[in-house]
Amino acid sequence: MLERLAEVDRDFIKSKVQQGYYTSEIELVRDAVRKMREEDERQKRLDPLRALVMVGHEQAVKGEVVAYTDDFAVKAMEQALKNHQDGTPIKDEVKP
Repeated sequence: MLERLAEVDRDFIKSKVQQGYYTSEIELVRDAVRKMREEDERQKRLDPLRALVMVGHEQAVKGEVVAYTDDFAVKAMEQALKNHQDGTPIKDEVKP
């Protein structure tokens, strides 16, 4: 398996096994793949947040903003609590 990798990668893998971080080369590869899958999942969970940030950025560029004041925060919290008590679902208007 390692023969298909660049020499620098083979040396790195072998050194990690020799140093005792992994019991075998395949264990290191499995760990690397697992970490890559976990990172992919983290990135997927962040996609909706990124989409919302982009909407906010586009609105700010257009001047479509509301100043964040203590009064605004209180009103927003009151509305959120009312929506929750009324069972109003969260609007999912942003599609990533």
